[in-house]
Amino acid sequence: MSAPTRPGDIPHDASLGVLAGGCSHHVEALVEHARGLHPLPDPEVAEHALAALSYGRAVADLVESVRWSTAARALIAGAGLERTAAAMGLGRWTMRLGLSLWVSEQHRIGLVNTERYEQVVDLIRKERP
Repeated sequence: MSAPTRPGDIPHDASLGVLAGGCSHHVEALVEHARGLHPLPDPEVAEHALAALSYGRAVADLVESVRWSTAARALIAGAGLERTAAAMGLGRWTMRLGLSLWVSEQHRIGLVNTERYEQVVDLIRKERP
């Protein structure tokens, strides 16, 4: 595969490891160029820059897509709202609101079953101050 120039050029089923590896490869080439360790002509710099941006966006999209489901797993496993919110860099209220909205929407469209929905909602309610 040639270097991607947009996230859509990357296979949608690429693993996080593949995405991070692709991003790292292209960023390292840019860093080596910037430090004068491996000078590149402008067209190659542009190619590496576009690929790094494309892989970076794909990494961010993948991580964001599992953010709330991972938060729900943490709560179910006993991490607690405070610790889970802190791990996400959020306050308690933002965490509660975001998770509530996410689980409600996932339940509405059939991606979270009623048992899991009720489990997550109960955990959120139990942790009210």
